[in-house]
Amino acid sequence: MNLVRRAQVVAGVVVASAAAGASAGLLIAGCMIVTKLGHTQPATIWELIKLGSQTGALFGVLLGPPMVLGLLRRVPLRRLATDAFIAATYGGVVGFALSMAFAQPRPTVSLIVAGGVAGFSIAALRLWRRGRAYPTFSSPLGPYMEGTGRSTMRK
Repeated sequence: MNLVRRAQVVAGVVVASAAAGASAGLLIAGCMIVTKLGHTQPATIWELIKLGSQTGALFGVLLGPPMVLGLLRRVPLRRLATDAFIAATYGGVVGFALSMAFAQPRPTVSLIVAGGVAGFSIAALRLWRRGRAYPTFSSPLGPYMEGTGRSTMRK
Protein backbone atom coordinates (compact mmCIF):
# COMPACT_ATOMS: atom_id res chain seq x y z
CA MET A 1 0.00 0.00 0.00
CA ASN A 2 1.53 3.29 -0.98
CA LEU A 3 1.98 6.28 1.27
CA VAL A 4 -0.86 8.35 -0.23
CA ARG A 5 -3.38 5.56 0.29
CA ARG A 6 -2.26 5.07 3.89
CA ALA A 7 -2.64 8.79 4.55
CA GLN A 8 -6.15 8.70 3.07
CA VAL A 9 -7.12 5.77 5.30
CA VAL A 10 -5.77 7.47 8.43
CA ALA A 11 -7.51 10.75 7.52
CA GLY A 12 -10.79 8.90 6.99
CA VAL A 13 -10.46 7.15 10.33
CA VAL A 14 -9.74 10.45 12.10
CA VAL A 15 -12.75 12.17 10.52
CA ALA A 16 -15.05 9.23 11.27
CA SER A 17 -13.81 9.08 14.87
CA ALA A 18 -14.41 12.81 15.32
CA ALA A 19 -17.93 12.50 13.91
CA ALA A 20 -18.75 9.54 16.15
CA GLY A 21 -17.34 11.29 19.21
CA ALA A 22 -19.25 14.48 18.45
CA SER A 23 -22.52 12.61 18.03
CA ALA A 24 -21.93 10.71 21.29
CA GLY A 25 -21.28 14.04 23.01
CA LEU A 26 -24.50 15.43 21.53
CA LEU A 27 -26.49 12.49 22.85
CA ILE A 28 -25.00 12.90 26.31
CA ALA A 29 -25.75 16.64 26.23
CA GLY A 30 -29.29 15.84 25.11
CA CYS A 31 -29.75 13.52 28.08
CA MET A 32 -28.49 16.26 30.37
CA ILE A 33 -30.91 18.79 28.89
CA VAL A 34 -33.89 16.44 29.07
CA THR A 35 -33.32 15.24 32.63
CA LYS A 36 -32.07 18.16 34.64
CA LEU A 37 -31.16 21.26 32.74
CA GLY A 38 -34.23 21.75 30.56
CA HIS A 39 -35.50 24.73 32.53
CA THR A 40 -32.41 26.86 31.96
CA GLN A 41 -31.89 29.66 29.48
CA PRO A 42 -31.51 28.88 25.77
CA ALA A 43 -27.98 30.33 25.74
CA THR A 44 -26.93 27.87 28.43
CA ILE A 45 -28.44 24.98 26.50
CA TRP A 46 -26.60 26.05 23.36
CA GLU A 47 -23.30 26.24 25.28
CA LEU A 48 -23.94 22.76 26.69
CA ILE A 49 -24.57 21.37 23.20
CA LYS A 50 -21.37 22.98 21.90
CA LEU A 51 -19.36 21.70 24.85
CA GLY A 52 -20.69 18.17 24.44
CA SER A 53 -20.00 17.98 20.72
CA GLN A 54 -16.55 19.58 20.95
CA THR A 55 -15.45 17.39 23.85
CA GLY A 56 -16.80 14.28 22.13
CA ALA A 57 -15.03 15.16 18.89
CA LEU A 58 -11.76 15.80 20.74
CA PHE A 59 -11.86 12.47 22.54
CA GLY A 60 -13.00 10.74 19.36
CA VAL A 61 -9.91 12.04 17.57
CA LEU A 62 -7.61 11.13 20.46
CA LEU A 63 -8.96 7.67 21.25
CA GLY A 64 -10.58 6.47 18.02
CA PRO A 65 -7.68 6.09 15.56
CA PRO A 66 -5.38 4.08 17.86
CA MET A 67 -8.22 1.68 18.62
CA VAL A 68 -9.34 1.37 14.99
CA LEU A 69 -5.84 0.92 13.60
CA GLY A 70 -4.91 -1.48 16.39
CA LEU A 71 -7.97 -3.71 16.03
CA LEU A 72 -8.75 -3.35 12.34
CA ARG A 73 -7.22 -6.66 11.29
CA ARG A 74 -9.13 -8.64 13.89
CA VAL A 75 -12.55 -6.98 14.21
CA PRO A 76 -14.96 -5.80 11.49
CA LEU A 77 -15.10 -2.02 11.16
CA ARG A 78 -18.88 -1.86 11.56
CA ARG A 79 -18.74 -3.71 14.87
CA LEU A 80 -15.81 -1.61 16.02
CA ALA A 81 -17.64 1.66 15.34
CA THR A 82 -21.01 0.68 16.79
CA ASP A 83 -19.67 -0.95 19.95
CA ALA A 84 -17.34 1.96 20.73
CA PHE A 85 -20.04 4.57 20.02
CA ILE A 86 -22.68 2.84 22.14
CA ALA A 87 -20.27 2.16 25.00
CA ALA A 88 -18.92 5.73 25.06
CA THR A 89 -22.44 7.17 25.03
CA TYR A 90 -23.61 4.80 27.74
CA GLY A 91 -20.52 5.53 29.83
CA GLY A 92 -21.08 9.27 29.50
CA VAL A 93 -24.70 8.94 30.59
CA VAL A 94 -23.65 6.82 33.58
CA GLY A 95 -20.99 9.43 34.37
CA PHE A 96 -23.68 12.11 34.24
CA ALA A 97 -25.89 10.10 36.59
CA LEU A 98 -23.00 9.65 39.03
CA SER A 99 -22.21 13.34 38.71
CA MET A 100 -25.79 14.23 39.60
CA ALA A 101 -25.67 11.94 42.62
CA PHE A 102 -22.30 13.01 44.03
CA ALA A 103 -21.53 16.49 42.69
CA GLN A 104 -24.29 18.78 43.87
CA PRO A 105 -25.65 21.36 43.02
CA ARG A 106 -24.70 20.79 39.35
CA PRO A 107 -22.97 18.05 37.37
CA THR A 108 -19.23 18.12 36.80
CA VAL A 109 -17.76 17.59 33.37
CA SER A 110 -14.89 15.46 34.67
CA LEU A 111 -17.16 12.60 35.77
CA ILE A 112 -19.07 12.68 32.49
CA VAL A 113 -15.85 12.57 30.44
CA ALA A 114 -14.39 9.86 32.67
CA GLY A 115 -17.54 7.77 32.20
CA GLY A 116 -17.35 8.14 28.41
CA VAL A 117 -13.66 7.23 28.32
CA ALA A 118 -14.26 4.27 30.63
CA GLY A 119 -17.09 2.98 28.44
CA PHE A 120 -14.95 3.40 25.32
CA SER A 121 -12.03 1.61 26.96
CA ILE A 122 -14.18 -1.28 28.11
CA ALA A 123 -15.55 -1.67 24.57
CA ALA A 124 -12.02 -1.62 23.14
CA LEU A 125 -10.79 -4.25 25.59
CA ARG A 126 -13.83 -6.42 24.94
CA LEU A 127 -13.32 -6.23 21.18
CA TRP A 128 -9.59 -6.88 21.53
CA ARG A 129 -10.21 -9.95 23.68
CA ARG A 130 -12.86 -11.28 21.33
CA GLY A 131 -10.67 -10.62 18.28
CA ARG A 132 -7.77 -12.60 19.74
CA ALA A 133 -9.84 -15.78 19.52
CA TYR A 134 -9.93 -15.67 15.73
CA PRO A 135 -6.98 -16.11 13.38
CA THR A 136 -5.71 -13.24 11.30
CA PHE A 137 -5.08 -13.62 7.60
CA SER A 138 -2.52 -11.81 5.54
CA SER A 139 -4.49 -12.44 2.36
CA PRO A 140 -7.41 -10.10 1.58
CA LEU A 141 -9.47 -13.19 0.80
CA GLY A 142 -9.26 -14.22 4.44
CA PRO A 143 -9.93 -17.92 4.92
CA TYR A 144 -10.11 -18.59 1.19
CA MET A 145 -7.07 -19.71 -0.74
CA GLU A 146 -6.03 -17.31 -3.44
CA GLY A 147 -7.42 -18.20 -6.81
CA THR A 148 -8.97 -21.54 -5.90
CA GLY A 149 -12.14 -20.52 -4.08
CA ARG A 150 -11.63 -23.37 -1.62
CA SER A 151 -11.81 -22.66 2.06
CA THR A 152 -8.79 -23.47 4.22
CA MET A 153 -10.88 -23.53 7.40
CA ARG A 154 -12.56 -26.65 8.74
CA LYS A 155 -16.25 -27.05 8.19
